[in-house]
Amino acid sequence: MRICLLNQFYPPDTAATGQLLADVAEALASRGHHVHVICSQRAYDGGNVTDALTPSSVCVRRVAATGFGRGNLLGRGIDYASFYMLALRDVLALPPMDVCVSLTTPPFIGMVAAALKRRRKTRLVLWSMDVYPEVAVALGVLSAGSTMHRFLAAAARRLYGAADAIVSLGDVMTQRLISAGAEASRIVTAANWVPGEGVFPIAPRASAARQLWSPDRRTTVMYSGNLGMGHELDTALEAVAQLDNRSDLRVLLVGRGAMRERLQRLAGELNLENVEFHPPQPLAKLADTLAAGDVHLVAQRPGTQGLIVPSKLYGIMAAGRAVLYVGPDDTEVAETIRRADCGLIAPPGDAPAVADALRALIGDADRRVDMGRRGREYYESHLGRDRSVGRIVDVIERQARAG
Repeated sequence: MRICLLNQFYPPDTAATGQLLADVAEALASRGHHVHVICSQRAYDGGNVTDALTPSSVCVRRVAATGFGRGNLLGRGIDYASFYMLALRDVLALPPMDVCVSLTTPPFIGMVAAALKRRRKTRLVLWSMDVYPEVAVALGVLSAGSTMHRFLAAAARRLYGAADAIVSLGDVMTQRLISAGAEASRIVTAANWVPGEGVFPIAPRASAARQLWSPDRRTTVMYSGNLGMGHELDTALEAVAQLDNRSDLRVLLVGRGAMRERLQRLAGELNLENVEFHPPQPLAKLADTLAAGDVHLVAQRPGTQGLIVPSKLYGIMAAGRAVLYVGPDDTEVAETIRRADCGLIAPPGDAPAVADALRALIGDADRRVDMGRRGREYYESHLGRDRSVGRIVDVIERQARAG
């Protein structure tokens, strides 16, 4: 079978969507399918991607999209438009495909797959990492009910109608997709996982990152990942400021994103000398990086329930670390933490509640360890790459046979 995979990013780029897609691509190739990836030569963090020289069973075609970056909406829009046009050109230049799998980076790139379906009768599988345009409204980028919102919502309904199957990241997202116009019978749920399944429990004393960033005996709270608009971290910093004794706590924020500078300013305004910012670490070092934390933060902005699913939770669980989730209660993250009993949940905007949760975790090392152990056990028994990739591959193969 011939299968096309469509996404803005692909390894060795560090973007999570590309890393997850690579696991699916390799699984498909290992089953004898001819796999073609259409992606951008522009890297998630800027610059160009340089492909490894090692042979691969997956054919990767990188288009020369513009690279104005994510610093402003105009530049990002130009990057998106150039990728849409060049991806469409290259998709139509491919030999006939049985299935085209489209992710949602950039938004509405699935329209390219829909065009391929109209032209070649290629089956379309939409893998929804975010629900657009609703997530843009929730983040304040787009005004609810505006002309642009209505136009994009109509486009999303057309895309959902064109999709032969839709992969959702969880039950909450599934309901949002149905509300946005997707047909329930076409939706399959597959949670994200740790790309490459390269994270496992490591003792803090064996972590090079821990020895570098937090070598003393302080309890270390870590946030590792994108410091973007969808992650509500202000409350966590305000909670740290409310702790009477901060000398036994260190907070590490590891990553980049649109909110990094604002969070740095907030930490300065609150005089949080125990809060440190560090650059993102390569995927190959993820297990060691996550091992540096005793407790890991996951944060989600109100209004984004089911529109995004912070997949960093799965890395934390795989690393065997306790979770402190600051976000709405009716999310996939909150429900997973409750099922696994692997952490505490605090509402966004409620700094006193987050401070209470921090005090409870800082003061009870045994409880933290037990939470981490239960998280790892749940990840192994209910989640993980093999389960989710197997589910996605099954969806793709069924669509190929149906075509």
